[in-house]
Amino acid sequence: QAAAAPGVTCPTNTFDVQAPSIEMDTVPDQLEWIVTPTKTRVFAKSEGGSVYKSNNGGVAWTNETPKLTGTPDSGVSGADSKSVLQVITLDASPYMILQGWTDNNWATRDMGDTWIQPCGLPGVPADACFASPLGTSGGSLSSLYKLHPTLPEHVLAMVMRKACDSGDVLTSDLCGNDLMYSADLGHTWVNLTQVSDKRIAGFVDFDWAPPIPGEMDDGKPGIVATVYEDTAALADGADKSWDYNVHFVYSTDLFETAHVKLLLCGNSFEVLNGDLYVAQLRDCEAYHGATPASQAGGAFAGTDITLQISTDAGKTFKDACFPVAMSQKGYTVFDFHTTLGGPDFISVDHDEEDAAEAAAPMGNLYSSDDSLQLFSLSMRRNVRFGGAAVDFINVEGIDGIYIANQISGASFADPSFIAKKKTIDDFVHTRITYNGGGVWMPVKPPLVDVDGAPIACHAGGKCDLHLHGASHWQRGTWATRLGSVYSQPAAPGVILATGNVGEFLSNDANSVNTYLSRDAGVTWEEILRGPHIYEFGNHGGLIVAAKMASLGPTDEVLFSRDEGLCWEGPIKLARPLSVHNIRVDPDTAGSVFVIHGTDSRSLDGDPDGVVYTIDFKNLQVSTGGAHAAFVFPECDPAADYELWVPKPPGPPGACVLGRNYTMQRRRRESRCLNKQDYERTATKEMACPCDQDFDTECQFGSERKLEFGECARMKDVALTTCPALAGKELPVSNKRIIAGSKCVDKSAAVGHDTFHVGGDTGAGQGKKKGGGAGSAWLTFFLVMFFLGGAGAGGFWAYHKYDLQRFVPMEVKDAVRSLKDKVDELRGRKSPTPAGYFEPLGDFGGEDI
Repeated sequence: QAAAAPGVTCPTNTFDVQAPSIEMDTVPDQLEWIVTPTKTRVFAKSEGGSVYKSNNGGVAWTNETPKLTGTPDSGVSGADSKSVLQVITLDASPYMILQGWTDNNWATRDMGDTWIQPCGLPGVPADACFASPLGTSGGSLSSLYKLHPTLPEHVLAMVMRKACDSGDVLTSDLCGNDLMYSADLGHTWVNLTQVSDKRIAGFVDFDWAPPIPGEMDDGKPGIVATVYEDTAALADGADKSWDYNVHFVYSTDLFETAHVKLLLCGNSFEVLNGDLYVAQLRDCEAYHGATPASQAGGAFAGTDITLQISTDAGKTFKDACFPVAMSQKGYTVFDFHTTLGGPDFISVDHDEEDAAEAAAPMGNLYSSDDSLQLFSLSMRRNVRFGGAAVDFINVEGIDGIYIANQISGASFADPSFIAKKKTIDDFVHTRITYNGGGVWMPVKPPLVDVDGAPIACHAGGKCDLHLHGASHWQRGTWATRLGSVYSQPAAPGVILATGNVGEFLSNDANSVNTYLSRDAGVTWEEILRGPHIYEFGNHGGLIVAAKMASLGPTDEVLFSRDEGLCWEGPIKLARPLSVHNIRVDPDTAGSVFVIHGTDSRSLDGDPDGVVYTIDFKNLQVSTGGAHAAFVFPECDPAADYELWVPKPPGPPGACVLGRNYTMQRRRRESRCLNKQDYERTATKEMACPCDQDFDTECQFGSERKLEFGECARMKDVALTTCPALAGKELPVSNKRIIAGSKCVDKSAAVGHDTFHVGGDTGAGQGKKKGGGAGSAWLTFFLVMFFLGGAGAGGFWAYHKYDLQRFVPMEVKDAVRSLKDKVDELRGRKSPTPAGYFEPLGDFGGEDI
């Protein structure tokens, strides 16, 4: 029976029961949907290590595991107790590697049509096999394989030496890591530590270098890495979290000649959209200039770090200046614009002095100017549970609109918190910005619930809408996870989310509901009671939803063709399952949805996995015992589309980052499906005059205490502490144009009066035109958010990465298995456009 919004008449149909498309030995924990110009494949991996493949978008599946020589299902000797640890893929590429748990690994150049089998097993040709990078020296893999992004025959992997095994007494080698390189998709391997001729004693971390024109003329791709350069430093670094003797280096010839030392004490790094981000010990220069006695005497703590940023492949680095003086323990970098240099936002994990604040899951969000050096404080106490779980997300398709969660500033003094009757999780609220973080404001709640009844708020009159973000998903279990804020470029302005109305965000699955906005977050509707997992399809024309596993198993799937006004169905499933996720093709263009989770039936006592596939082009309805195809009307280009202009809160004509948009989208009431090849007409933009409230944010060292308030200088922040500000002229207003704003007449918004940094800051010392340090190509956002639950799962191109953990300590722990290492790496690095939510709780190789 269809569910309808109040006053809306909805279609009613009875759909045929859906049978499982595949049943798995254990629960699926990874799903990769790969689309190339010639074909589409979907791969699913179970927790037990089996791999399944679909050649038709998930409609039918085959178990590939028996085809993988050396797996228990293959019937060939040399089988591992488990099979595949991770499916490693590249975007839009037919190349893949199936990384095994031990020595057996598999690869393909044709999306699994044929498999390259492990070398040395019966029946495997020696001239066409995948060799173990461990060779005959023993040891174990300490990383996942890394395919070159454009030259996938080239592969890297890091190997932990056998000497790291505490039970091994047959070798005099130092415990450390070697970097292995293959130019033929794993058929042969070269040890780059040995190639370096003792210039490198051991590797810590590695990646392919950002592409440089001509770098492959000699057939050798560039590599960046963190390394120990001598054996004494390697031996001394076994128990250090951060190490003055780990350096960030670059090689253009596979370390055959001397490498380039890009940054001394560069301990941790990420390559993101062609840019380099390196965490470096702050007092590195002083340490290496000190005497050995001073170095060993405790004068250098080795705990405070600084962030170095390069947008030119490491030729130059810029030291990021953050105005808060607290020590920096780690960073999460957000980059929503893959073609533009530098970050959009950086979340910093500070070392707070107050014990309660230091223990709280929070960090500060900062935005940059166009120099990529001056980061202004946008939001304090943003919810942050480690690197991947930061509650900060962008609204797809419209620059400058972000949603975030923040811990209330009054929470630490609240008597209930002090008495430990409440935890810090009970004091989280949601904020939204329409101007790239320049101003954050509460989210306006709906007036009525899904049944049309007025929403009563019992929280002292404070009635705001609070929405879950990434942290709840990343740190939760299937019994607790809740849906996150989710949007897609194919449906401009439409946002799905899970949350509640009240004073603070609730983590109770029985107290939250599912919400939708059609105007980029200005107004909201409650569209389903309770938490759901959701996904867009058909270029935004379809929304499919199912009850979250946190409420238990379900055998019903709902869908909407009008953005939640009507929920048609339910489509019944043959057996209930605890839904882990709903997937669709990467472009959200198709009408085939893959629903996977834990089967309510177990054949062996352990949780079994199950996948249901709903193909809306072949959906069947039942009428009086007869079966017929369910027919969707196709959209009429002349009648079923509208032009939509985003209108943020504010005076009439208010713009979004200096732009007035006109965008095409489907009419809500049409209930038609977009054509498969549908493309929205180009969005039209018109520049707006700069506004002092909507197009400005506070300069480095200043912050707003009130919405749209003046920018006040932060206490104890001296502008002269940042070398990039030396000799600069800044507006007396302490404002700057938000990077990414395309407004015109900037000086009118920030003011004409300026002061000279290092001089008298109390009055203007001259007037300059065009003051402010904005940039039309970098967007930054300042935030105040907190706790949330990514109602969907992994962050897939999230384009944010955690630099918080340093690797040597983990690498040198001899008792850790590869699985333990992978689990640690999961927490170290998130795949995901910062703010891009993929409602699937699985992780690709880049996620780990």
